[in-house]
Parts: sequence; structure tokens; C-alpha cells
Amino acid sequence: MYRVWAHHFPPEVEVCAISLPGREMLLRERPVLDLEQLAAEVVRQIAPELDRPFALFGHSMGSWLAFEVVRELRRTGQPLPFHLFVSGRRAPHLPSPDAPIHGLDDGQLVIEIQRRYGGIPQAVLSEPELLALLLPALRADLTALETYRFRDEAPLACPISCFGGDDDPHVPLADLEPWRLMTATAFELKQFPGAHFYLQDTSRSALLDVIGKTLHSADTGVGAT
Repeated sequence: MYRVWAHHFPPEVEVCAISLPGREMLLRERPVLDLEQLAAEVVRQIAPELDRPFALFGHSMGSWLAFEVVRELRRTGQPLPFHLFVSGRRAPHLPSPDAPIHGLDDGQLVIEIQRRYGGIPQAVLSEPELLALLLPALRADLTALETYRFRDEAPLACPISCFGGDDDPHVPLADLEPWRLMTATAFELKQFPGAHFYLQDTSRSALLDVIGKTLHSADTGVGAT
């Protein structure tokens, strides 16, 4: 879903979508089940590209992953992003209000994913073979999320912008607001019309406008998101 973002930004902003094991071109790779391990691997892969100003964006699980990537960059003494954008995920230190589902059988797992997130397109649900191909990555994501244990560390030195859908029943405003505790500097909170995947619907352009203005106002020269 990030490929089309490049068309929204000026040429000096390079959009780099990170593909995780078990997805898209890496479909045959074994998914990673540990969020901090995944963050460390992302840092290893992106390290050669961090010779210019950059920002990070993550949605849902990607919010926690991007957050842990920044903390891993800090731990390893590497360049930090000038901005972190998180979306559609409660602040990482908050306890989950839901029972874990990553151990459910395939049928129940699909039902619960749809109830909580509505994230599986009907075109996939109607094709059992395609669904079976994608379920391992979905189960891995849920395993990484539900086994993640937040470690208390100093707040980040980069500003955080936190976004969500105003009709997302799983991530209310009260769960987004505490993200401000994760930064020692500026914090922005904004909701857009829509549910959990608001950024794939009519709110996409509005979200990208906000991100674009933030990148422009950062005055960092050439950057990447």
C-alpha cells in the first residue's frame, strides 16, 4: 500500500517501503516471531541508507516496529530519524485489553482478525489457497505483537506524530494519547475519518498531506520516509 505514496510527495522525498520476511517478494522466507529481533534485522538492512535525513512511518504492528527500530538505532549509536510517525496502534507501554489469538486454529484466527481489524480483503477470504499462503505471516505478526514486552527506556529525542482512525473500535483516542510519553520533544496527535485501515481509504490523501507538511517544515534537506 506504500508504493503509491511516492506520487504524493515531491521528488526530493524518497519513499522506501520495508518488506518483511514472509511477505511479497520475501514470501518464501520464514517470518520473524519476535518484534525486537525483527527491529534489529531492519536496522541491519537499512543502516547503509542512513547517510541522509530520514523519517520512519509505521501502521498497526508497524508502529511498534518503527518505535523499536528507533530504539535499536539509539542503542547501537547509529543516526536517528528526524521524525517518527506512528499510526493505528496503542502506545507500547499500555497493556492489551484482549486475549491473545496467535495460537488459534486457522479458521478461528481468520474470524478474530476480521472482528478486530477487518484487515483481510474479501478477495482473499474467497480464495482458500491464497488465504492459506498469507496466514503464516499474519500469525507471525500477531505472535510478535502479543509476545512483545515493553522495556522502559529514556524517551526518544525525535518528535512523534501519532495518527488513528476516528472509527477504529480497537484503537481509541485514549490509547493513542499516551504515545506522547515516548518522546522528549514535540508530539502531535490527529485522527482521520475511518476505521483501522483509514489510510487505505478516503483519508489517505489527508494523511499524506499532514506527513508532507511535517517533512517540509523539518527543513532537513533531502530526506526519506
